Amino acid sequence: MTSPLAALHPALAGPVVDGHTDVPTRLHHRPADLGERLGDGHVDLPRLREGGVSSPVFALYVPSILDAEAGWRHALALYEEVERQVRPGELEIVASEADVRRTAAAGVVGVLLGLENGLPLVVDGALARCAALGVRYVTLTHIASHAWCDASTDDAVHGGMSDEGVKIVREMRRRGILVDVSHVSDDAVLHAIDAVRAPVVASHSSARALCDHPRNLPDSLVREIARAGGVVMANAYPAFLDEAAARANAERTREIVRRMEELRAEDALDTASYARIGREVTSASPLPPVPLSRYVDHVLHLVEVAGEEHVGIGTDFDGISETPEGFEDVSRFPALARALLDRGLTPPVVRLILGENFLRVLADAERRAG
Repeated sequence: MTSPLAALHPALAGPVVDGHTDVPTRLHHRPADLGERLGDGHVDLPRLREGGVSSPVFALYVPSILDAEAGWRHALALYEEVERQVRPGELEIVASEADVRRTAAAGVVGVLLGLENGLPLVVDGALARCAALGVRYVTLTHIASHAWCDASTDDAVHGGMSDEGVKIVREMRRRGILVDVSHVSDDAVLHAIDAVRAPVVASHSSARALCDHPRNLPDSLVREIARAGGVVMANAYPAFLDEAAARANAERTREIVRRMEELRAEDALDTASYARIGREVTSASPLPPVPLSRYVDHVLHLVEVAGEEHVGIGTDFDGISETPEGFEDVSRFPALARALLDRGLTPPVVRLILGENFLRVLADAERRAG
């Protein structure tokens, strides 16, 4: 059966990678059967097949409100959520470039794993266990700076990474786990590249030149990631794509923080209330609409700055409250591919962006391991 993307052009056949989704967190807070078409969220098995997405990365997200030990327990609980979704011959957990290609060729969704927020890696044995479980990248931090890495949306503590952080990312490289520099401070991006001297990924970061948000990457860092052989994977969250959406998101973020601080003062802030507050505030104050074309603007800008071999797609689906109009969920990857073709990219270049660039750095990490 012809894949939805190959139907657009034969050169688009092959594995399609969404470099970052928050499906495990969705399953944790809103249990579901991914084998069914769900009435909410952005990812399930039917929609993955409709979109031709063969290899989504499921992020084991550790909220910044947790300490290292609690965060590690939370990450393991999310892994168990993913394990429960495995259906041999339909959805499997994979951990290598070869496995991604094998499952894609067989029509099986091969789920890759990432750890989002590396704070728990200070726990004895956590990094070794990540490698054993098949975690293939670690996003070094999340919204808050922690014991060994600075975040893009928090005060700088280490001027990048601490000495312990440098040791951790070098051990990640030794174990074949990619360093993911989304969410980290600008200094930490450079520090990580210098420390590992190997390709890194930004699994879900867009272009700061088009939307001035600290979660996005400036052109200078996009070039440094490309120079190191890495990949920048564009985030689809409207607040990272459009200035008006970014301003609206800043307003509701202040309300989320206010409500969180109230619960923290009552010692009543936990992961469930943290997620609930986010859902309530975002639902009450939706962002202004942003079209798919604006997302394509970011992808094309990254291609212009980094080069066609250093750009990918990392939607942040199931971790974002709104999506671009026309790119509502994973079933809409063919619409994205068509938009890229219509804007002048050739089919071979679109194929690179949809999967081959990420698979190249994944294979490189495997070769460097040991």
